[in-house]
Amino acid sequence: MASRKFVLEYIDQLTDCISGEFIFEVDDVAALCEIVDPEAVDIHPAASYELELEDIEKLKLRFQIAGHDHSPVAQLRSWGVMDELPYKVHTNRELALMLAGEKPFAAFSEYLPSDLDDECIPESRFAPYVQDGLFLKREYVIAAKNNRKTRVVLYARSGEEWRIEAYILLKRTAEKAGWSEGFERLEGALLGYEEWQNDVYIEKMFKSRGK
Repeated sequence: MASRKFVLEYIDQLTDCISGEFIFEVDDVAALCEIVDPEAVDIHPAASYELELEDIEKLKLRFQIAGHDHSPVAQLRSWGVMDELPYKVHTNRELALMLAGEKPFAAFSEYLPSDLDDECIPESRFAPYVQDGLFLKREYVIAAKNNRKTRVVLYARSGEEWRIEAYILLKRTAEKAGWSEGFERLEGALLGYEEWQNDVYIEKMFKSRGK
């Protein structure tokens, strides 16, 4: 059986964001399941498995993982095509990047009514910074043709609130005109990605969808 790549992501408990990661290969997926989910026979490609310190130590020992982090909490997921990008995407790093001043704007969405027990959008993590005036928050609801609604929550650093209206205008225009490479590039710029990162993403991820 061919080996598979997995990503061990350490989670910062203050921001609930990824603070570090380690990529490793596994030949024996069954042995991995015994640690992260004894009831599973395989690791689902789209799933993330929450790990505590004991699980992390077992993984490090069993699969000779050299990476380490101060956080006692981590999650495991399958390595995916986004991991091929030569930069780290903002997903699950939004709050930490915004607090560091490295990201000006973040967008989240969830279907309504939410069928998840856990908080889909990290509003409780962002709330103190909205209250302090460091971030501005805006939310709105989109009604789809199938009558299922989508709730969108937007955050911008103070001084970057223009991105909120620009993002909403982009999305509403794209709904009528159809999504395009130009909209994809503009969205990336609004979210704080650098031009070269948008170039790479457009070439590798966006254009490949149409092939």
